[in-house]
This record gives sequence, structure tokens and C-alpha cells, in this order.
Amino acid sequence: MNRNNSLRILTTIALAALTLTAYAQKENLETVADFHHIAAYLVAGLLITVFVMFFSNRIYYFREKEIVSQRRGMISQLGVVMETNNTRIFTLDLENKLIWLISENGEDKKGTSLMDFSQMYNHDDFRRLMKEVIDPVKEGRIEQGNMNVKGGGKDNKGNVYDINISVLHRRKSGGPKVLLGIQRDITDEFSRRENAQKLAMRMRTVFDSSQADMIYYDENGHITDINDKACETFGISNRESLLKRKVHLNDIVTFRDIDMRDLDKTTMSAITDLDKLKATDERVAEVTIRGKLYYEVSLTAIRDKEGKFLGVISAGRNITEMVTRYHQEQKNRRLLEQTTEDIKRYINNINYTLRVSGVRMVNYDLEHHMLDIASDLNKIEYRLSQIRCASLLTERERRRARGLFMRMDRRIQGALEVTLETIFRDEKGRNIYQTISMVPVKDKEGNITNYFGMARNDTEMHYTEALLEEETKKAQETEELKNTFLTNMSYEIRTPLNAVLGFAELFNGPHDEADEPVFAEEIKRNTGNLLKLVNDILFISRLDAKMVEFNYKESDFAASFEGYCYMGFSVVNPGVNVSVENPYSQLLLNIDEQNLGEVISKMCAISAASTKEGSIRAKCDYRHGELTISIEDTSEGMDKNSLSHIFDRFANDFSSERTGTGLEMPIIKGLIEQMGGSIEVQSEQGKGTAVYVIIPCEMIKMEKK
Repeated sequence: MNRNNSLRILTTIALAALTLTAYAQKENLETVADFHHIAAYLVAGLLITVFVMFFSNRIYYFREKEIVSQRRGMISQLGVVMETNNTRIFTLDLENKLIWLISENGEDKKGTSLMDFSQMYNHDDFRRLMKEVIDPVKEGRIEQGNMNVKGGGKDNKGNVYDINISVLHRRKSGGPKVLLGIQRDITDEFSRRENAQKLAMRMRTVFDSSQADMIYYDENGHITDINDKACETFGISNRESLLKRKVHLNDIVTFRDIDMRDLDKTTMSAITDLDKLKATDERVAEVTIRGKLYYEVSLTAIRDKEGKFLGVISAGRNITEMVTRYHQEQKNRRLLEQTTEDIKRYINNINYTLRVSGVRMVNYDLEHHMLDIASDLNKIEYRLSQIRCASLLTERERRRARGLFMRMDRRIQGALEVTLETIFRDEKGRNIYQTISMVPVKDKEGNITNYFGMARNDTEMHYTEALLEEETKKAQETEELKNTFLTNMSYEIRTPLNAVLGFAELFNGPHDEADEPVFAEEIKRNTGNLLKLVNDILFISRLDAKMVEFNYKESDFAASFEGYCYMGFSVVNPGVNVSVENPYSQLLLNIDEQNLGEVISKMCAISAASTKEGSIRAKCDYRHGELTISIEDTSEGMDKNSLSHIFDRFANDFSSERTGTGLEMPIIKGLIEQMGGSIEVQSEQGKGTAVYVIIPCEMIKMEKK
């Protein structure tokens, strides 16, 4: 019902009441007490009462509607504020012990028991919240209180909340009846504060435990911190006095000309005669060492994210002893000069190496027995237990890793270093080797608190050393083979040469003229053997030097195969049956016909010379891009020992009797392998020999018989 209809009804009721009243007043006073007049008055009174009640109801209704509208606007604003500030509001009914969560639209969600509500938070933190905040507010000891509480459960685990508890409603007696809770999510703020504390702690650990001299200058150039190593280097016994005097960067002789405001990063070396310096300059009186100081130092400017200058950090090293030793030994040890230069280059590039060489900082926590690995100071990349570390190593390295952890757990003094093989592989598929170097870090009382060090990738060095060892072994084997070859070659050449010289000398001595044809024939035969041997030696030398030319062109292998076979069978023993199986009438291949023909004729010749009786069968076939040639004979065969040396130079070929120069099989194997093929010899004593050759080649045309 709208406002206009309500006004019409009220007007009608009022007019009716006035009419009845007027009617009653017109009557005589004597008749006022009769039934009709009494009824009229009652009806009029009732109408007036209804009018007043209805009018009050409408006023209350419109006021309530206006209040509800205002409440909705305020709740909408509250929802925006809650969402913007990551805030949640809840109430705690102390009588019913129920938690009512206030949603963003201002409505109370379903009531939750205190036990269920506590599951949203860390159990220990919620107990502290109850004990230190909620109970004191409930008992009236404090008006309000707040506490940081960690989240619990799957959805809230890891979050941190700031919870404020205050009184919302009180009983008539004044005691709290309903408590109001305001929860704000401060996870990001808490994480930033925690990370800042960890970063500061790590920086302090690195600063104090560094093996380099570390000095920090503030934005005004004054020394505000110096580590123990620097105090030891410069003989500073009173560190506090040095810091209290506010020594400036430019007070140090090496840095007199440096403008620290324009400094970015610089590395320099200096030679300072401290005796002469202290005689004329006492700006740094705390330095007590004497003599010449050879020093290398790196200055790095520190700036914030906006580029504002915050200070300078100096990392240096006393190289006096190294340089002195170099000067003393440079006359008789030339190698030391190169080594020293390498060390200097390494020191100058150490920061760059940490960034690009895969070197990582390693920290072992003795309390929790955990190994932290990081590539910078901002975060820990990996936090590994001893078992997890062992699982990342190969089986044979796990015992050494356990030994390293055991020495650190026992707080062994001094540096520790070990190289371990991991299960990870590099881009070349090789197992990665990591060298871990650790040094103990001590507290003020001298107790070891943790071990800090570096882990570097030594994979390349490990495999390089292994490769050098392997290549050295191969070189030694090659040298032995070369010496054996030269020895055998000298013997093989001298044998026919001595025969030629021997028969030639017989011509000069007393002899029968009838023997001269025999002498001439022997000279001719041995000269031929010598020529053939020299040719084979020259050819195998060209093979070793990869100087043999291969001319691939289209050739009809079917037309030439039988010719090469019978060329080798020309020396076949009487009574031996030879056969050539060629299933093709035309087989056009892209091959080097000359060198392949040389291989076939040599194999056939060796087989013919070795077979005394029986048969020899040569066969060819082409399948799946490969040409297969096989030669099978019924020779005496070979035992396993002879077969294992079949391709050795100047070794017996297929039998105990020498056939040819002794270089035929090595030449055949070299030609086949340089054409991309392979050769296999199968033989058994008394059961013959079979040779199989496979040459990959392109088939252009094929016609079978």
C-alpha cells in the first residue's frame, strides 16, 4: 500500500468519526444515555482509535523503510571496505558460544561453534588467542585486544591474520554479552617482514664468515662495519675505536682519488709501503701492520630500487705473501708467472663466475640437519634433508655423502671438500659432478653453528680428465701398433729384397748356366712380391690418412660383379669348384665401382688361395638400401684366436700359411668402412669360412633374371 492510499483511508475514517460525533451532539441530552447514542459513541471512539493506530503504523513503516535503505548503503560501503582491506567481521555470542560470520552484504551467516571456527586457524595460535585476548575481554579485564594468528586447514594454511577482539553488546549488568571480532589478512606484510629479517641475517652471516676482507662504508663514506678477516689483515685490535672515529673512505691512501657518489663497481690492486705512509700520515692509526702491503680490492656501490645511494662495500684480499713468493722464485720458475696471472684473473672475475658458472652457495644447518642451496642472498632455492641429498646422487657416491654429513654433524674443524656424481645429466647426456667445499661458521664463543661453502659444477673438468686419460691410453696403443707395424714392414720388405740380392749375387759367383733361368725367375717373383708389398703399404697409408678418393657414380653392378669375382678366382687351386650367383640382369647402383671391385677381387683371391678342395660360392643381393656380398668356401677355416686377429696387419689371413702380403684384409676392411659399410667373417676350424660385406648405396634401377 503506497502513501496516497494510506492518506485516503485515514481521511475516510476521520470523517466517519466526526459525522457520528456530530450526530450524537444534535440529540437531546435526555436521550444521550439510550442504546442508539451509546452505540454511536462507541463506534466513534473505535474509529478514532483505529485512526490513531493506523496513522502510527504508517509513520513507523516509512521510518523503518528509510532506516533499512540507509543500513543497506552503509553495509554496501562496509563490504567495499572489507574487500579492499582483506578484512572479515564476526561476532561471538558468549551465551550460546556461537560464532556468526558477517558477509559482505551485512547478513549473518549460519552460526558456527567455537570448535569448528578454531579449525580455520593454527591450533596453538588459536589457543593463545583465547587465553590472551578473548578470555580477558570476556572477563572484563581489558576492553579490547589483538593478536597475529596463523591460518590452518587446506585453504588458509600459510596465511597470517591480525585479529582484534572488542565488546559489541553488554548485559544489563554491564558484562559483555556479544564480542566483535575484526580479522585482517596480513600475509603479504608478514612475509615481507620475515623475508627482510632472513635477508639481513644471511647478509650478516656472509659478511662475518667471508674469507675476504669486508668493509662497509655508509652514504657519507664513513666505515660502519668491518669483518674479522679485515681486522686480521690490517692488524686492527680495537675495532670499536675504528668505528667510533668515523674513518672516511678517502682517508685510505688507495681510495684518495675516488668519488664514491659516481662509483658503480671497480676492482684495483695497490702496493703500499706502510712504514713510509705512517711516518707522514696517521689518518688510520688503528692499522698496526708494517712493511709493504700488496692488496687487491673490489668496491661496489649499493643503491636502493629508486637508485638512491646507500653506501659502498669493499671486498679485498691481502696478496702480499703470494707476490713476495712470486718475486723470490720468478728467476728460476717460469711456470709460476703464468700460474700467478691465472690466479689474478680468477680473483678479478670471481663475482662474474658466481653468476654464470653454476656456482651456488651452500649452508648446512646443524640444528635441523638440512642443506640450503641458493644462487643469491635473496632466497633459498632448495632445502634438502640428508636422505634427499643422498637420493640425488649415484649409488656409489651415497656413502661418501653420508661421510661428509657425519663429519659436519660431529663439528669437525677445518675446511671440507668432496666431489660427488649426481643423477642429473647435462645437455650432452653426461652425469653432472658437483664439488662441495664447506667451512665452519662459529659464534662469539667459538662454537660451530653451521657450515657455509660453495658448490661448483666440475662435470667438464671430470670428463676432460677422463678423456685425456683415455686419449693418452689410445695414443700409447697407437704408438705400439705403429712400432709393431714398422717392425713387421721392415721384416716383410727385407725378406723379398734379400732374396733378390741373394740370387743376383749368384750370377757373379761360380754357377751353372742352366741355373740362370731359375735365378732370373726367383728374382722376378720376389721383385713382384716386393712391388706388390710396397703398393699395399702405400695404399694402406693413404687409407689411414683418409686420402683415398671415392668416386660415386651410376654403375651396373650386375654386369661387373661376376668379372670381379672371376678375376680373384684366377688363382684357384685345381679341383676347387667356384660359382657366382647373380640374381639380377640389371642392377644400377650409385657406387664407387672401382674400389668396390678391388674389395671383391681381393676377397675372392684370398678365398681361392686358402681353399685346397671343395667349392667357393660368391653371391650378391640388394635389399632395403643395402648391397650384400657374401663369399663362402670349404677351406680349413680358423680357430677363435686366429679369427680375432683376422684384420691385424701382417697377420696370417685365413690359414696358417701366408697368402699375399699380409695387408689384404686390413685394406679390405679400411675400404669398406670408409664407404660406410661393414664386414663380418665367420669361420670354424675344419668347416670353412664365410665373409659377409654390407655396403649402403642408392638403387636406381633393378631387373631380376
